[in-house]
Amino acid sequence: MSSNLFRREVLDARRQSWLGQVQASQPLSIRIAAWFTLALVVLAILYTIWGVYTRRVHATGLMVPPSGLITVNANTTGTIARQNAIEGRHVKKGDVLFTIDLEATSASGPTQEHILSQLRHQRDLLQQQKDIRAKDAPVEKQSMVTQIRYLNQQHQHIGHQLDNDAHVLPVVEAAVRRMQTAQSAHLVTETQFQSQLYTYAQLLSSHAQFLQSYTDTEGKIADLTTKLIRYDGQLAHDLNDLDKQIAQIDQQIAESEGHQSSIILAPDDGTLTAVRVNPGQQVSSGTPLLTLLPTGHALEAELYVSSASIGFLHEGEPVLLRYAAFPYQRFGLYRGHVSEITRAPVTATDGTGQKAAPSDKDKTQSQNPGQDIYRIRVRPDQQFVEAYGQHKPLEAGMEVEADIAIDTRSLYQWIFDPVISMRDDFYAVSGGLR
Repeated sequence: MSSNLFRREVLDARRQSWLGQVQASQPLSIRIAAWFTLALVVLAILYTIWGVYTRRVHATGLMVPPSGLITVNANTTGTIARQNAIEGRHVKKGDVLFTIDLEATSASGPTQEHILSQLRHQRDLLQQQKDIRAKDAPVEKQSMVTQIRYLNQQHQHIGHQLDNDAHVLPVVEAAVRRMQTAQSAHLVTETQFQSQLYTYAQLLSSHAQFLQSYTDTEGKIADLTTKLIRYDGQLAHDLNDLDKQIAQIDQQIAESEGHQSSIILAPDDGTLTAVRVNPGQQVSSGTPLLTLLPTGHALEAELYVSSASIGFLHEGEPVLLRYAAFPYQRFGLYRGHVSEITRAPVTATDGTGQKAAPSDKDKTQSQNPGQDIYRIRVRPDQQFVEAYGQHKPLEAGMEVEADIAIDTRSLYQWIFDPVISMRDDFYAVSGGLR
């Protein structure tokens, strides 16, 4: 019995080859899904390589003027007789805030006549200072003009001397060289050569002194010229300051004579806050009465952050501001830039007695009241908020929150940062692999 060389299955397959080859068919949706998935993977890889992420620190604070808050102190010892200062009230410069009754002092304290005498004495001293300042001003100014003229002459004279030195020194130097050559040839004595050399050294020393005098004279002329240019403005500024001080003392004298009391005036336009006293309360000179938030100035956001967030902060960093009075969900975020960063930590209470507003992270650490924080100032790009088609100006004392960009890196750097940290920790512990 003969057997075939090929198996039956092979022969059957050859007989059916005219039907074509069998291929596995995939639905179009699977192909689309596969290409879409591949595209997403490629986009994710590209985004990981080229995309960046910025880490931000959250901080809260208040809107304050650049000069900060003004603490109004009592100017004498007595009892608060009348109080016009109310929390949140807007005042103008010169408005009466408090009236202090001077007769309420103790028997061992200064009398009313003594206080008036001291005030009049202070006024006389200020008036004398103003008169002397105004009287001496023309003399001082003329003295500056004379000094500048004299220095210019001296400067010109020294310049001529330097020009002469520029012609004489090369001649003397050439003579010294010839003398040295002659001395080497025994044509002149050593004494003659040393004399010529000494003369040349004296000329060099004199030339150096003239150069120093020339430079010093230029500096003096520039300094006096600057003072002369600014003299009139500085004089007016000094006299205005003295006039303000005299006017304040005159007001105090008038109040003391007419009502036997002293008044406290608002030093600037602004809003009152942190009123610390009440009518009938005893106060002494220098006692803080209230805090004034000045208005009329470009406001800045005074923010506080913990030491853990200060490392990457520097001036010029972009900031996104959110004002509590204008919810950002409706009125949006507003841009600003860091203008100032304290170089040393401050306590949780700033110098004005106002409690600092820490960030959310700082609030979780409030169990330690002595924890140091850092103060930063942010200058908004605009001094208003766009609300319902109108520009609402920012106000001093307004609460503000901020997100400050502190570190911008690529996504892959953020992803591999834990791995790099583990590697650095390993090298730090093991001392590195060799």
